Order: sequence, then structure tokens, then C-alpha cells
Amino acid sequence: MSKKNIIFVIASLFAFSILLSPNLAEADILIKKNKLTESTVMGQIQPAKVEEGKTWIAKNKMREDIAESSIIVRLDLNKIYTIDHSKKTYSEINLPVEIDKAFPPEAKQMMDVMQIKSSSIKETAETQTIRGWLCQKFLVEVEISMMEMNLPMKMEIWTSRDLGIDLSAYKKLSGAILSLNPFTKNLSEEFKKIEGYPVLIISSMNMMGTETKEQEEVVSVEKKDVPAKTFNLPKGYEKIPYNPF
Repeated sequence: MSKKNIIFVIASLFAFSILLSPNLAEADILIKKNKLTESTVMGQIQPAKVEEGKTWIAKNKMREDIAESSIIVRLDLNKIYTIDHSKKTYSEINLPVEIDKAFPPEAKQMMDVMQIKSSSIKETAETQTIRGWLCQKFLVEVEISMMEMNLPMKMEIWTSRDLGIDLSAYKKLSGAILSLNPFTKNLSEEFKKIEGYPVLIISSMNMMGTETKEQEEVVSVEKKDVPAKTFNLPKGYEKIPYNPF
């Protein structure tokens, strides 16, 4: 795996897991968001990438769509499905997630060389209104160690309690997603310090002359009936082993 891909995977896993960490009500919910990714390699600015995402939530079920990928949580079946629409493949993971059984050998090797060296979360008194929601700022710093290299990552997270979201009912769904991430699984207690729903996440990471920046922002939250087929696997896709890297 190239260093650029490693950076993208780490940043995406962190941002995705944190965005899912709050808890939503049992009513069907549709969350829409935008994601901007920028990178600079050896001083050369790379073309920016903009992606639209959706999160569909119903009782005991959830689906997250971003670009050509989807994750479906089915607590009623004790399953999680990760889907790559570009390759027409999917992976199936049993709940609760057992990393030793769910991850292939190559993924375990990556986990052995990548460790969380330090982390800190700071609550600030700074507030601002984002898309009509009053938000509070949290600062997160994480340092990842990989093959004797230190990879610093910083995150600016703006959360709100004004979205009409119940922060208690969605704990099982979000916990299932967090358990897929070998990094945030060990940081879940730290992330519980962040209160409210993340409306805006700004993250940056440096690795061997490559700087990657991501900005993920919720643009709307609405109650909306979710079609049952939303949480079903697409027909004709090939099943492959799960690999977070």
C-alpha cells in the first residue's frame, strides 16, 4: 500500500467513526453531508476531491454511502456489510466483531506496525453557528506510530445539540461501526468526551512529505421513511474477505 493510500485510509477511518459516534432517535433519519479532500505531495498541490454522502437510519439498521462505498449495519441479523460499488464486491462481518476472525493476515500485519502513540481531546469554549446549528469546538490530537515513524493527526470538531437528535438510542449502531476500526476501537473512551453531534470535522495529517486535509460537513438532517431495500445487499455482487486497509 502506498503512503498516500495509507494516509487516506487513516484519515477516513477516524473522520467516519467520529461522525457516527453520536446517537440518533428510533425514527427513520436521513443525514446528508459533503466531504472535501485535499493533499500536497512534496510541495505540489494535488487536485481536490469533493464527495457527497448520505446516512440512512432506521430501527436496528443503518446505511452509510460515500462515493463508491457503502456500509450497512443490520443489528437484526448481527451483521455488517462493507460494499465497493465500483468493483461490485462486498464483505460480511459478524457481530460482535472479533478482529482475529474478521481480519485477513495482511490486515493484521498492518495493525502490528501501526499503533496509537498518544491522543488528547480538548473541549473549548468557542462556539459558532454552522448551517443554522449552534456548535461547540473540540480539538483532537492523535499521534500514530508506524515503522518507527510518527504520524501526527489533528482534528477540529464542531458539535451541536440543536439538531433534534436523541443522543441515546443509536449507541449500538455506532458501536458496531467503531468496532470495525482498529484505531478508534481503542480510543472510544476518549471520544466519549465529545458531546453533541459532529456537524463539521476538519482533519489534517502529515506523512513523509505528504499532507492530507479533509473536511466533512453535515448539510441536512431530516426524518424520512427509509425504503426497506436500502438495507439489503445489491444483487450480483461478489463476496470477498473484509480488509479495512
